[in-house]
Amino acid sequence: MEEKSRDQLLREKFNQGASSYDRQRKHVIPCLEDLYMITSDLATVDNSQPAILDLGAGTGLLTSYLHERYPQGHFTLLDLSEEMLEVARARMNSDPLKNDSVNNESNFSYIVGNYLEHDFEGIFDIVVSSLSIHHLEHHDKKFLYQKIYQHLNSGGVFINADQVLGPHPANEEEYQRNWMEKIDVGSLSESEKKIILDRMELDNPASLQDNLNWLEKIGFKDVDVYYKYYNFVVLYGKK
Repeated sequence: MEEKSRDQLLREKFNQGASSYDRQRKHVIPCLEDLYMITSDLATVDNSQPAILDLGAGTGLLTSYLHERYPQGHFTLLDLSEEMLEVARARMNSDPLKNDSVNNESNFSYIVGNYLEHDFEGIFDIVVSSLSIHHLEHHDKKFLYQKIYQHLNSGGVFINADQVLGPHPANEEEYQRNWMEKIDVGSLSESEKKIILDRMELDNPASLQDNLNWLEKIGFKDVDVYYKYYNFVVLYGKK
């Protein structure tokens, strides 16, 4: 039997239960609201109609925060999972902000694909990602950061709300202890727990310092971590 690629495994795991993903995530990520609010707050550019790219957009939750801030923006949602993007499309179609005369379906593009391989086909004012890039091999993380930099306008920003590895084994042990303690497993079914634990098996975070170093070496300015809760962070860089 042919071994499945990492892409195939990720696609399968995130296709499973896509319709209930947001509900599950709220029980699994203890600081979810902080991650998304801070990412949205940091997405500041001198353009009321920015071009925004959401990598690993999933169900469109982060895009919905950004759309609230930039109702006239142009959004591209890219994800491996077609089922996730169908949830995102339904979310955005039900957004009351889209019912005005300015916004319509043409403001949103939904692309099923691997963001390492897909041609972004344009220049963006804002690129964001949430809880996705940590799945990549480290050399692919660096490659993606470089690709993002190349597709940003001058003055554009990249914000990544993600997971990091502890700098030392003792730190990582504490990260995991706290995470397991905070997960609200009592609110999840056995099948949901299995899906979530299977997804966690595919995690491959790099350390915070490695992420910051990669961004700076590529050329991002004002690189910083604006939020950190144990293994969850919001990273920022500007072109």
